[in-house]
Amino acid sequence: MTDDYTFEGLPLESLRPGTTVLVAGPSHAGTRHLAFRMLSGPPEEGAILVSTNQRAGRIADDWARSGFELDEDRAAILDCVGDDDQNVPAQVLSVSGPSDLTGIGMRYSDVYRTFRESGVERVRTGLFSVSTLLSFGDLKTVSRFVHTLVGRIDAVDGVGVFCIDPGMHDEQTVSTITQFCSARLDVRETETGQQLRARGIPDQPRGWVDFEVTE
Repeated sequence: MTDDYTFEGLPLESLRPGTTVLVAGPSHAGTRHLAFRMLSGPPEEGAILVSTNQRAGRIADDWARSGFELDEDRAAILDCVGDDDQNVPAQVLSVSGPSDLTGIGMRYSDVYRTFRESGVERVRTGLFSVSTLLSFGDLKTVSRFVHTLVGRIDAVDGVGVFCIDPGMHDEQTVSTITQFCSARLDVRETETGQQLRARGIPDQPRGWVDFEVTE
C-alpha cells in the first residue's frame, strides 16, 4: 500500500495517492503560496509544475521562497510563457503557449518518464493556473484537458494541485472544473491573515482554518 501524501507546516490532513485538489482563491490571498507548499514534498518525491502565465525563473523563485529546495533531479517546470530563462534550478521544458494543451500533455509525459527512469516514483503535479487556460480556450476543451490530467495523476498514484481564481469566472464554470477534481480548497484573506476551507478531504475540519504565508 502506497503511503499518503503529507503537507508539512500546513493545517491539512494527508491525501491518498491519486488525489487532485482544486485550490480556489485570489492570488493575493496566499493561494499560490499554499499551492507551492502543497507541491513541496520530501527529497525522494518529484514535482512537475505547469506554469501558464509566468516564466520559469519567476516560478522557481516563488517556489523556493515557499521553502522548497529545487533540484533538476526532482523538480520540473513546463513553461508556457517561453522567455528562455537561464540558470533555473529545475528541468525546464518549453511549451508554445497556454492554448497548446496537446503540447503540455506531451511535455508532461516526457518529464514524468525522465523522473521514473531516474528512480523518482512519487510525483506531485501543479497547474498554475486553470484560469489562464480558460482565458485561451473554451470550457469544454479545458475541462477535457483537466479531466485527462487528473486521470493521469490518479493512474500513477500521484497528487495534483490545480489553481483557479473564482473571481475570474462564473459560478457554473468553477463548479464544472471542481467536479473533475477529488477535493477543493477555498482560500480567503481576512484582517488577521489567510484562511483555507477544505471540501472532500477525509478527516479535515469543514470550517475555515488559518495558515501562514512566509515572504
